[in-house]
Amino acid sequence: MYYRFSIDDNIRFLRDLSEKDHENIFSHPYLALFKRLHDKYGAKFQFNLFYSTEGFDLSQMTDRYKSQWQECASWLRFSFHSLTETGFAPYIDSDYQTVFDDASRVHREIIRFAGETSLSLFTTIHYCQCSQSALCALRGAGIRGLVGLFSDVPSCYGKEYPFLSSPYIYDSASDMYYFTNDIVLNLFSADDAIKKLSLSDNKKFIEAMIHEQYFYPDYYAYQPDFERKVEACIKHLASKGRKSIFLEELINDSIH
Repeated sequence: MYYRFSIDDNIRFLRDLSEKDHENIFSHPYLALFKRLHDKYGAKFQFNLFYSTEGFDLSQMTDRYKSQWQECASWLRFSFHSLTETGFAPYIDSDYQTVFDDASRVHREIIRFAGETSLSLFTTIHYCQCSQSALCALRGAGIRGLVGLFSDVPSCYGKEYPFLSSPYIYDSASDMYYFTNDIVLNLFSADDAIKKLSLSDNKKFIEAMIHEQYFYPDYYAYQPDFERKVEACIKHLASKGRKSIFLEELINDSIH
């Protein structure tokens, strides 16, 4: 039995690392949290990135930590999420070239500042919706699989799959693997998150996630229990004997 933990909407911690003189990436409190949970539970984490936010984009991300990212690539990786946070479902009506350029741009910067081993080609697109052209563009940019809210979003990524009980579905038409998200932690308290996770205890694979912005006290919807519920989630999953895994490892191991 396995699980994966991902974090969406990331860019702020990268801006902080670029603008401030951190000796080590884990001197940043956001990354220190995930390093502690990796050391304690063997958890792996994937950070899905925006390309830009106000006053900063990934082309400005320093490469001075590149060797540190590479040393951690066995448990910490990055992938494309969206160009920016702006707007609902930004790729729902997008053309091929726009999405291909956005994904390629993020991938290129990840490789530049963190190395190719830090790049994951499995991701979650902002709001889990995109046009058919966008789907083709993601595949063209190298994306192999997408995580979606198949139980909550009608026609997620244009695919009307039921709530996935198997670890994934492979769709030959798009040449993509599809995974369902089991829990978005920022929607629950720590106790309610465990109750929801417990409903999936018999599943072979669980996908859990949260969003970066809820970590920061100056965010309008700051969640002071961010760290508590992330740890509660991972502790629960580990207590059930689940192993933390990346989606590429799940596919390579041909787990069904």
